[in-house]
Amino acid sequence: MKTSASKLTALGLSVVLALGGASGVVYASANSHMEPAAPETETMPASLPAAAPAAFRDETVYVLSGPDGKAEKVIVSDWLKNPEGLEQLRDDAALDGVENVKGDEAFSADGNARIWDAQGGDIYSQGGTNRELPVEMRVSYTLDGQPVSPGQLAGKSGKVTVRFDYVNKQFEKVEIGGEMEEIYVPFAVLTAAVLDNGCFQNISVANGRLYNDGGRTAVIGLALPGLRENLGLEEKDIDIPDYVEITADVKDFELETTFTVILSDPFQELDTGKLDDLDGLQGSLAELAGAMERLMDGSGRLYDGLGELLEKSEALGDATGQLANGADALKAGAAELQAGAAQLQEGAAGLQTGLEKLDANSGQLTAGAKQAFDGLLVSAGQQLAAAGATVPELTVENYGQILDGVIASMGDGPAVGQVKGLKASLDGYNAFYQGLVQYTAGVAQASGGAAQLCAGIDSLRDGAGALGQGAGQLSAGLGQLNQSIPALLDGVTQLRDGAGELSDGLREFNEEGIQKIVDAFDGDLSLLAERLEATVDAAKDYQSFSGGSEKDGQVKFIYRTAAVTMAA
Repeated sequence: MKTSASKLTALGLSVVLALGGASGVVYASANSHMEPAAPETETMPASLPAAAPAAFRDETVYVLSGPDGKAEKVIVSDWLKNPEGLEQLRDDAALDGVENVKGDEAFSADGNARIWDAQGGDIYSQGGTNRELPVEMRVSYTLDGQPVSPGQLAGKSGKVTVRFDYVNKQFEKVEIGGEMEEIYVPFAVLTAAVLDNGCFQNISVANGRLYNDGGRTAVIGLALPGLRENLGLEEKDIDIPDYVEITADVKDFELETTFTVILSDPFQELDTGKLDDLDGLQGSLAELAGAMERLMDGSGRLYDGLGELLEKSEALGDATGQLANGADALKAGAAELQAGAAQLQEGAAGLQTGLEKLDANSGQLTAGAKQAFDGLLVSAGQQLAAAGATVPELTVENYGQILDGVIASMGDGPAVGQVKGLKASLDGYNAFYQGLVQYTAGVAQASGGAAQLCAGIDSLRDGAGALGQGAGQLSAGLGQLNQSIPALLDGVTQLRDGAGELSDGLREFNEEGIQKIVDAFDGDLSLLAERLEATVDAAKDYQSFSGGSEKDGQVKFIYRTAAVTMAA
C-alpha cells in the first residue's frame, strides 16, 4: 500500500514553517576543496572531562556544494546557550579555525576542547570541518532522456529532469527481532528551488509541490531517506520517498541556487512507551503528527492570514491606481514649477547684472561727492578767515559745531547772517552726501542679495526638475505595480489555497496514514513497535554533527548548490 505523496509533502511543508523560528549564524561565502574524512557509521556523542560546564549547542551546518550536489566546503555555526549566566562554557566541537562571530569573548584550549570566557552570555562561534556529512546529496541532470553534466546543460533547450537523491549514512547498530540491524537517523529532507517561468514550462515534481506566482514557480520537495529501511518495509508497501525530481520543458536552461534543509526534529517527540497494543501504537504514531500540532495550527493561521492578505491586495490595487494618478498630477505640477523657476531666474539674473554695474560705479560716485564736499569746506574756511574769524580746519564731522560757535560769538553783528547762510548751504550738501553714502551701501547689499536670489532660484529650478523626474519614475513604477496586481492577487490566491491544502493534508496524515503503516505489518505490532522505538531513539541521540557535549543539543543542515548559468 502506498501513502499519498501529498501527505508527505504536507509534512515537509510544515517543517519549512518550523524553520522560520530556527536561528543560526550567517556564514561567510568561500570555496575550498574538502577531503572526506573516514565515514562515521554510528552516532557516538563525545564527552571530554569538563573543567567548565558544557553548553547547550544549537548547531547549524552550512554545506556549500557544486551544482552536482558534491560538498565543496562545510561551515559549522554553533550557538552555545548560557541560560544560567555562567562565566565559562566548555565547547567540545571538533572544528578547525574556530572564531567568535558575534562578540569579542576569547577561549583557551583544553586538549581538543575550548573553554570560552562567556562572561555570563551566549557564544556564537563558527568553524570548518572535513567530517563526512550524515546525508549525501547527489544532483543529476538529463536532457531529452540523456544524462548531461550541469555545464553541458547550461543554455540548452529541451525536456530537462533535475533529480535530487539523498543517501542517509548516519546509523546505529541496534538489535531488532533478535538480530543486529542498521537503524538510520530519521532525517527529514526538504529541497526548495525557484524556476523562472520564462525558462521553465510544463513543470512537474515527484515527491513535492509547485507554487506559481505568475512569474516564477517555487518547487518544494520532501524526502525521508532511510525511514523505509528502518521500518523494514518495501517500496510496494508504502511510498516513503528518498528523492525529489523536477521535470520541465526548458528554453535556454539556467538554474538558480537551490537550498536543502535536513533535520531530525519531527521524529524526536514520538512517545514510544505505548506500543504494546493497537490502540497504544496508533496513539503513539499519532504523536508523530501530533509533534507538528503547532505547525498545523500555524498553517491554519497562515491560511486565515493569507485570506486577509488577499483582501488587502485587492484594496492595494485600487490604492496604487489612485496613487499613480496623483503621481501624474505631481509630475505636471513639477513641470510648471520648473518653467516658472526658469522665468524667475532670467529676471533675477538681469536684476543682478544691473545692480552689479551700479555697485561697480558706487565707489567713484561717493569719492567724487566727498571731494566736492571737502572743496566746499575749504572755501567756507577761507570765507570765515576773510571775515576775521579764526577757526580750525573744517571737516565733514566738525563743521557744524564750529560754525555754531562762530555764530554765537558774533552776537547781532551784520556778518552773522552770512555765516548762517554758509552753514545752511553746507548742511544741505551734507544731507545729499549722507544720502548718497546710504544709497551706494544699499546698492552693494542689494547686489549681494540678488546673487543669493539667483542661487536660490537655481536650486529651486533643479529641485523642481528632480521632483518632476522622481514623480515620473514613481508614476511609471506605480503603473507597473498596478499592472502586476492581478498576478499578485492570483499568486496570493494560490498561496492561500496551498496553505489550506497543507492544513488539510496534515490532518489527513493524522487520520489515514497511520492505519496504512499498521496494515503493511500484517498486524505484527511488536516488530513495528520495536523498529519505531529504535528510529525515535536514533533521532533523539543525534544532537550534534561536530562533536558531543554534556548537555543536550540540536542540529540542522542547510545545503546550498551553486547556480547553473550560461557563460558570460
